[in-house]
Amino acid sequence: MKKIYFFFLFIFSFYSHSHEFNPAHLILNEEPDFSYSVKLFYPQQYKYNSPEILYPSNCITSKVSKSSNIKNIIESYKLECSEDIKGKDIRFENLDFLTDALLSINFIDGSSYESIAGSRNLEITIPLKQSVYPVAYFSLGFDHLLKGIDHIVFLICLIFLVYGFINLVKVITAFTVAHSITLSLSFLGIVTISQSVIEALIALTIIFVALDAVDSKNNKFPWYYAFGFGLLHGFGFSGALSEIGINNNELALSLLFFNVGIEIAQLAIIPIPFLIIYFFNNNKVFQNIKYSIAMGIGGIGVYWFIDRVIGIFL
Repeated sequence: MKKIYFFFLFIFSFYSHSHEFNPAHLILNEEPDFSYSVKLFYPQQYKYNSPEILYPSNCITSKVSKSSNIKNIIESYKLECSEDIKGKDIRFENLDFLTDALLSINFIDGSSYESIAGSRNLEITIPLKQSVYPVAYFSLGFDHLLKGIDHIVFLICLIFLVYGFINLVKVITAFTVAHSITLSLSFLGIVTISQSVIEALIALTIIFVALDAVDSKNNKFPWYYAFGFGLLHGFGFSGALSEIGINNNELALSLLFFNVGIEIAQLAIIPIPFLIIYFFNNNKVFQNIKYSIAMGIGGIGVYWFIDRVIGIFL
């Protein structure tokens, strides 16, 4: 039993920081005569292996100037092209498998285009016509949930605590509605809370549900607990989106697509662990495994909480 517990603790500890969601972001602002003011943001941990941008052959770049903030390296330069880049390709090289790249282009006529590149899709073709919907934010929301290990382990603990499909629907719906509210309120600046404090509180929610999963005998978890915890996780989602930014005029739609991406990712995660728990919940061996997983999640929750509390004061 102890070996199983420490195995899961080791696995979660290994991934505790490696799945932070912080994609690269390439912003092109069009100026007269097919020239562009360019800014490229990418995570500090990739400063020695930065993304390489391959522009259309009819474009040349000026000298790059670099600056930085707490999380990102920022490269600024000019892009001069002999003709319109619409219909042309922009390719991203050196993208780590955990890092996506968001491309935002603001054209001089007021239109804009956004898309996302990843390790499986390095090349983006700029369309001749403006996209009606900011669908890139759907992919960002989807990826954020799947690469946010703290949100995933929280969902797994919720599944441990709920028995029956109807109860699970109530709990997940409450969690979803709650984080949708705070994601929007926080991103719009209506409610502001320190992101470092929120991250520490999210770790605390993981500890709470993990301990409840260990001690729970009746598999009852009130929906309003999930609603309260969802409010905190919504602030976390908002922090990730704020770091990326919304670089278009479709703020409401971008928020909607980001949120829908998160929900679809949740729905993709839930069925398999739920079915396993549903069919094997009365099996003694499975109960021991479930207990060990919950203990491992609780252990890494404690680690996250301590680490993030220390980060508040550093």
